[in-house]
Amino acid sequence: MNCREARELLPWLAAGTLPPEEMGGLLAHLAGCPACRAELAQEVRLSQEVRAAMESLPGAPKGTWERVLARTRGIPIGKLELGSFLVGLSFGLSLRGGRLPLSGELEVLGRKVPLFEIEGGAR
Repeated sequence: MNCREARELLPWLAAGTLPPEEMGGLLAHLAGCPACRAELAQEVRLSQEVRAAMESLPGAPKGTWERVLARTRGIPIGKLELGSFLVGLSFGLSLRGGRLPLSGELEVLGRKVPLFEIEGGAR
């Protein structure tokens, strides 16, 4: 693991949300890299300061969530257009004889989160 890869994972380690399968490589890198250890120390301090600031904030007034839900009931919160995806999928399946491996991922804060993975299907 190089410094760039390690630095992408440091916020997750500082927050305690780093997946176990990535822990070994990161810890091995940190053992030999003083610069990344210093950056990890900054990330931990920042995480603690943000957590302390959030805990010091007053909560929402009683009934706030009920009012929000009442005002937003029935309003769509998202939309997914699949038309062009399905056209491309159909074309791809026809080219590959029905055996198309698919995977989807979402990038959140520079970190890729797998959404689904489908191995090549039967004809």
